[in-house]
Amino acid sequence: MDTAFVFGSAGIPVAIFTMPSPGATGPVTLAGSLVVAAMEFLSGLTMCQLANPGCPVIWGAGIAPLDMKTTTRAGGSPEHGLTGAALTQIAHSYGVPSLTGGFDTTSCILGTQATAESFASGLSLVLGGADTIVGIGLLEDARTLWLEKLLIDDEIISMIRRIADGVRVDDETLALDVIEKAGIGKNFLGQRHTMRHLRSEHFLPRLMDRRAYDVWAADGRMTVEHRAHEMVREALKVPPPHPIEPETIKALDEIIHVAKVAPA
Repeated sequence: MDTAFVFGSAGIPVAIFTMPSPGATGPVTLAGSLVVAAMEFLSGLTMCQLANPGCPVIWGAGIAPLDMKTTTRAGGSPEHGLTGAALTQIAHSYGVPSLTGGFDTTSCILGTQATAESFASGLSLVLGGADTIVGIGLLEDARTLWLEKLLIDDEIISMIRRIADGVRVDDETLALDVIEKAGIGKNFLGQRHTMRHLRSEHFLPRLMDRRAYDVWAADGRMTVEHRAHEMVREALKVPPPHPIEPETIKALDEIIHVAKVAPA
């Protein structure tokens, strides 16, 4: 809270991150743990406003249940996404933005479990309108960052955003005139309408491989993880597009040095 007061005095938004774990530090029911999270946030919000009236505050949360079989936090659980979506709706009713954990997984390695859990924990958040989502690229319940998972999560997010966009229905998308123009038994590959709406209507993957088995096998049988690894290697070869200016690095180093030598 001391840090929140300092940030608030400077007008910097502060995220009060509440993390009751259903079944452990909160009631086993999701609604009950949301009540605990709301109480924690409102108490923190009150202190921030008393210290710095009008300071911007964000409600952050990562409400994942305790796995009763392993006694670990189930960061990749569907409940993690559900509570984040519910919390977003409550936050909006309070008039504050939300910051929720998502796309997490308890898996120790990349693979089927990591992908399935990331999708399950992230879907509800996107559909629920979360303002900010954190947790992409993480394994072992946010203990390990994998660059390959960053790319895989980006692909998952793109798919979920396409789902969230839904089906747009108007005269242009119903395309009655295009259907009549193409005629019976013809295809729509050469229609300008196809080119005009292809990228907005269809999800076009970067990592997922939709080729036939024979073509995929002849090309090395690469999995999503293999392709993500290759993309990471290529990305690391490219210098950062906007490197920090040397003067800025020097100033930051001086600040860190002063903090290290300052008396406790």
